[in-house]
Amino acid sequence: MPYADSGDDQAFPDVATALKNIRDLPSLPVVIQKLMTMMQDPQVPASRVSELISYDPGLASRVLRMVNSSAFGFQRQITSIQHGMMILGFNSVRGIVLSASVLKLFEGKSHSDGLDHEAFWWHSTATAVTAKLLAERLRMPHLLDDAFTAGMLHDMGKLVLDVYFRDHYKHVLEDGFNLSHRCHGKEFFYREEDILGATHTEVGAELGARWKLPVPIQEVMRSHHTPTAAPTEHRPLVMLIALANAIAAYLAKDVPSRIKSSVLATLPDGVLDYLKLDEDQVKALANEAEDSIEAIGHLFYGT
Repeated sequence: MPYADSGDDQAFPDVATALKNIRDLPSLPVVIQKLMTMMQDPQVPASRVSELISYDPGLASRVLRMVNSSAFGFQRQITSIQHGMMILGFNSVRGIVLSASVLKLFEGKSHSDGLDHEAFWWHSTATAVTAKLLAERLRMPHLLDDAFTAGMLHDMGKLVLDVYFRDHYKHVLEDGFNLSHRCHGKEFFYREEDILGATHTEVGAELGARWKLPVPIQEVMRSHHTPTAAPTEHRPLVMLIALANAIAAYLAKDVPSRIKSSVLATLPDGVLDYLKLDEDQVKALANEAEDSIEAIGHLFYGT
């Protein structure tokens, strides 16, 4: 049942009303919409794309910071957007651009009794880096282009609920639920459902559709806690992100070792069977992911 005694003037609205009320969400900036369209055309010169990105210095800076992070493992500094595109390819840069621009839309909207936005973005980035690693290690190269972007955006509905319905969402975060290890698993998902009558996956899917994100990304936003319900054609990516999400939650730096749960504790049913993995293999992947994401904390904070 939705939370009915919050102490606020109104209880949290039902899902349909909630989705209707977030119609004033920020749209993707015009430059990003143009970039997304342009980068779907393989005939577009990299110079045109890099020039458009450079019109937004903040976006260009974020893209270069991510390209030069340890997540991509380049031995020498990438100094220009065009150089980064030549090395990474259009699809990878498109994912980085989209992720960086979405982050910018919600900058400065954090509040003291709400979701920890810094921990949220760390988790999102850690999930993205882990998803890219998993696609490589599990020999799923066809998912490489979408894995990073899907990992970055999978929890966007959570941020929307926190920013636009903060007086209600704070009740989900009570009793210690604003710890990273408890904000990214099944327990938190069901807590949203019980208290709000809505979940971040429903809101995230609506947001993804409104922003006209690629359908596989929308499905990840909708189904990463219920991956067996995803359509067959999108299930591999959803399963991959479900595992990356669990690994990133397990590796969160602010989780005291005395309360750190198993890497499998937040994993939805069906993921291990689908990916043909056992617990030891997952632990090995988590250890490798830890090495890959160790230095990502600076990516979105600082210059």
